[in-house]
Amino acid sequence: MLAAGAKKGGAAGIRQFRSGEPMDEKESNRTWECLKHAIHQIHQHNASTLSFEELYRNAYNLVLHKYGELLYNGVHGVVAEHLQEVAMSCADCPDDRLLEELKRQWDDHKTTMVMIRDILMYMDRNFVSQYKKVPVYEMGLIIFRESVSGHSRVKTRLLTLMLDNIAAERRGEQVDRILLKHTVNMLVELGVQGKSVYRESFEEPFLDATRKFYQDESVRYISQNTCSDYLRRAELRLKEERGRVESYLHESTLERVQELCDKEWILAHYTALINMENSGCAWMFEQDKVQDLERMYRLFSRVPQTLKEVQKVMMDRICESGKDILNDPEKVKDPVSFIATIQALKQKHDRFVKESFKENKYFQLAQKQAFESFLNKDTRTAQYLSLYVDDMFRKGLKGMSSDVDVEASLEQVVTVFRFLQDKDVFENFYKQHLSRRLLTGRSVSDEAEKSMISKLKSECGHQYTSKLEGMFQDMKLSEELMKQYKNSFHSTTPAPSSSSAAAASSASSASAAAAAAAASAAARGIELRGSVLTS
Repeated sequence: MLAAGAKKGGAAGIRQFRSGEPMDEKESNRTWECLKHAIHQIHQHNASTLSFEELYRNAYNLVLHKYGELLYNGVHGVVAEHLQEVAMSCADCPDDRLLEELKRQWDDHKTTMVMIRDILMYMDRNFVSQYKKVPVYEMGLIIFRESVSGHSRVKTRLLTLMLDNIAAERRGEQVDRILLKHTVNMLVELGVQGKSVYRESFEEPFLDATRKFYQDESVRYISQNTCSDYLRRAELRLKEERGRVESYLHESTLERVQELCDKEWILAHYTALINMENSGCAWMFEQDKVQDLERMYRLFSRVPQTLKEVQKVMMDRICESGKDILNDPEKVKDPVSFIATIQALKQKHDRFVKESFKENKYFQLAQKQAFESFLNKDTRTAQYLSLYVDDMFRKGLKGMSSDVDVEASLEQVVTVFRFLQDKDVFENFYKQHLSRRLLTGRSVSDEAEKSMISKLKSECGHQYTSKLEGMFQDMKLSEELMKQYKNSFHSTTPAPSSSSAAAASSASSASAAAAAAAASAAARGIELRGSVLTS
């Protein structure tokens, strides 16, 4: 660094110039020669012999006496002359040492330009600002850009070496990331005065080479591997490119290189991947490949329009599986098995939607539309669902020890119920089956029955379940009347002579209660058949 104290007589033997004295052309040239000598000493790494105060004062006096142009142009010439020698040194350097030589020369150039800038600080603040010149430090960067990094025997070799190193790293070889990062930083810093050296000299050719590399690799990989293997490879390459940018490329490259990779790895091949035989999307659904579908969703989400094809495949698989259930003669004979199979199909795709597709609303909608499509093609679905519920309340809930299990079973029923378009058909069958359970006392749990009606009420409103709720009210009224009758019978001790009259009175009361309950049920549109009572 420059010495803090001034040496007597100055660096070149110039007398101490006082700022108040006039400066003629001869004196200005002698002062500039002093500064020129000092700059040469800085370039030769002899700055410790110089005095910062004296050099600053000389530059100050030149600008003060209107010799700023002489000083500015002189500095430009000295720096340019020095960098011509640097350029030749780099141009003559062999390829295997070029990046290291550039690093050394660039670090040295920045250090010397900081020293020169400090000496000429007054010129920067006054002359440069007044006449719209390029500041001294930036001037040095521009000269380096034009003379050294832009040299005809350096520029092309530099780009080739950088691209070769990146290609080698993609092949799995070890490269000097620190040296590459230094070179990238140099190109970025050289982008002064509105010129993007990094983008023009490196990024554009880098993206072109990357595009060609991944075009070839993706085509080769998809022809030799399964869909799952291809997706893993694509995911790895995307991760590598992000890591490469984070390690030594400029952050502005990340978005562009990822967009390029998305295009070459995903957009160009997504249709082939989805339809790949024995490993594509449909096969993944059939084989319950949750993780593979999750990886496909994660990658395809980068190009959102590709997800529509995955949704279509899921809908097709659901509809095909549903069609198989509807056409299975064994399932059709057994309503319980029929509905249980549908529930299993729903649970299977619920897992895909939750774990693979992260509960994406469009996949939820696609699943809903697919189930509605095949379930409403057969009018028996509503009847079979009611029969399934009837079997569940009569014996299916017996093995369930906790209310949580019961609620889960009821919720599965409601899930299928939501898909039905003919909900009135389900209601009619449900009323018949509910009345049979109530009249015969064969329901496992009244609380579960009421919970089921409450869920249906939440889905369809009060009017939909009003008759079902009325049936429970009728049963409660009937129980109360019967309880009153029994209490009355046991609390009354009739006289022997009046026993016949009491019996007649009791029979009349029971008959009236039964008639009232039957009338109420009939008013709600429920036909209580004798066959039901005797079943």
